[in-house]
Amino acid sequence: MLEFLGVTLFILLAAMAPGADFAMVMRNSLLYSRQAACCTALGVGSSMLVHLSYSLFGLAMIIAQSATLFAMVKYAGAAYLFWLGVQSLRAASAGQDTCSHTAPRPTKMRTAFAQGFFCNLLNPKAPLFFLAFYSVVVPSGASLEVRALYGLECAVVVGGWFVLLALLVTHAPVRRVLAKAKAWIARLLGGTMLYFAVRLALLTR
Repeated sequence: MLEFLGVTLFILLAAMAPGADFAMVMRNSLLYSRQAACCTALGVGSSMLVHLSYSLFGLAMIIAQSATLFAMVKYAGAAYLFWLGVQSLRAASAGQDTCSHTAPRPTKMRTAFAQGFFCNLLNPKAPLFFLAFYSVVVPSGASLEVRALYGLECAVVVGGWFVLLALLVTHAPVRRVLAKAKAWIARLLGGTMLYFAVRLALLTR
């Protein structure tokens, strides 16, 4: 039980660290409905299942060691984050996010889900995280079933954390406070995504 709680705490602290996923969930929580924000969070958590699947069969090691594969994922992720960052900045500058009321902009749930999913999926640091996770955190000699359960726990904890974040930011009193500086926050999150895009493009193994 203590081992399980320790792993949960490790995953939660890693998920809470500011990063592209955090910026994405915050962005969609600010701009769209609670349902859309939660779909974005679930997209991030679902993407973890993809990382889990290939990590269980040793593909994480291949991606981490292959310069070509690593670069492909890295530049695709950087381009995606850059595009989303520019979209946020353009929306704020055009005044689309500067309205004083708190009504969220409409968006499709599948679009919100896909944004969270691909934001996490195209992060080349994810294979490195799972390599460290299975090497350091998961007990050595664990069976495939046990390793899969730990990976599933990782996806649930990460998805759960971002759902809680989305629920908090879209809570009516919080949304009203954030609405007063909505355009500036949108610019900040857009700039943050551009920062992570550049940082990702310059990432080395």
